[in-house]
Amino acid sequence: MRMGKQRTVRLVWGKGSLTVEAAVVIPIVLLCVLWIMRAGIALYGSTEELVQEQEMWEGFQPAAKFRRLELLGDLLDALS
Repeated sequence: MRMGKQRTVRLVWGKGSLTVEAAVVIPIVLLCVLWIMRAGIALYGSTEELVQEQEMWEGFQPAAKFRRLELLGDLLDALS
């Protein structure tokens, strides 16, 4: 009979412990998840900005422009 009483006490204590732990742990876990999501959204926004900047520079080819200017200078020198 003594073992039965101990089991009852352990079960009641175990349920109360889980409830208290859940009341403390779950908000902390939720805050961490929200913090990570916020950081991910911020990183996505910065990545999107970088992609737009990269697309702007895709059409810019300084070497080709330099070659055309050199060729134009050579042609003007030849005509003079």
